Amino acid sequence: MKKSSIYILLISIVIITNLPVFNFFTQENYSYANTDGSFVYSEESVKGNSFQSCLINYGHFLCKHPEKDQGDNRLYRSFTIKPWRFREWFQMLFNERYRLPYKEKTNK
Repeated sequence: MKKSSIYILLISIVIITNLPVFNFFTQENYSYANTDGSFVYSEESVKGNSFQSCLINYGHFLCKHPEKDQGDNRLYRSFTIKPWRFREWFQMLFNERYRLPYKEKTNK
């Protein structure tokens, strides 16, 4: 009896924390950086910063800094994937932001 109530409690917590109303307050701000951390971008949906804006800004950055366009000029995501956020599974499978290689944030 106790095990089933614990399972019900855990499932309820997962469902409640993934509701859109609750998710608005816990929404993650996605962040990106290049190899050496000279380009850092934070995607904040409340401020209108989107992933497409990040790609455009990174393209401008590479044009202004041609030396950074040499070697490893990939853009990395510096946020971790959280599989328990099942509402985002579709995005995790099909959105380009999750296909970027992962690199930890560098503290400058």
